[in-house]
Amino acid sequence: MQFSSPPSARLKTIRVALGYSIDSFARALEYPEYENIENNTGDLPGKLIIRLLQVFSINPLWLYSQSNSRFIDITHNTSPKYIMLTSEGNERILMVNQKASAGYPQNLYEEEWYQELPSMDIPLNRYRNATYRGFQVKGDSMMPNLQSGDWVIGKAIESIQRIRSGKIYIIVLKDAVVVKQVIIEDVLSSHELTLRSLNQDYEDLHIASSSILELWEVSSKLTFSVNVSQQNNLRKELEDSMRSFFKP
Repeated sequence: MQFSSPPSARLKTIRVALGYSIDSFARALEYPEYENIENNTGDLPGKLIIRLLQVFSINPLWLYSQSNSRFIDITHNTSPKYIMLTSEGNERILMVNQKASAGYPQNLYEEEWYQELPSMDIPLNRYRNATYRGFQVKGDSMMPNLQSGDWVIGKAIESIQRIRSGKIYIIVLKDAVVVKQVIIEDVLSSHELTLRSLNQDYEDLHIASSSILELWEVSSKLTFSVNVSQQNNLRKELEDSMRSFFKP
């Protein structure tokens, strides 16, 4: 007679394989009661099974020894929830400034909210065959490449599976819009992503891929931070100091 291990034991196996401690696993699942689960040989709570599927794509059938596949592909659509068209049927590039970014996740499905945003058209072929959106950068986490106040133009990405590790993306989460370099540690299992700042003063962020509402790959930037006068002043100061140094 062949005996299968209880769901709690299989759950522990996959938790360890994913590299999580009990505490960190509980935090990722937003399920504080998890620490009591692995010692329980009974059925798993329904709420926990749902969270395991949502956050880590863990196959409920595998937990109960009814499938050999640990994970289920439940890739959700990360395409834009709203686009703006001209009377001719051409797409406009909506521009989301720093202030608007704060309310962007909460207004994803509100058509009237989008209509308050400015929009523009870039007359280049590369912007004709996909949906693009502009977001204004806030803060210095992506220095030196991006400064606060710069604008990034992002191309809509419809699925997390289209992410290219190492590229910079605009990630819309349920409570924030961030511009980060996305790192996929394990190409075979992209349920968790690392968001990395170019400014090394900032620590990496680790998020569940299922928490992403929209995804935009940065394709270009608009900047107004030329600072020509500042550069000229610095050069003049350097020249004056050099003359003073070599003065006989």
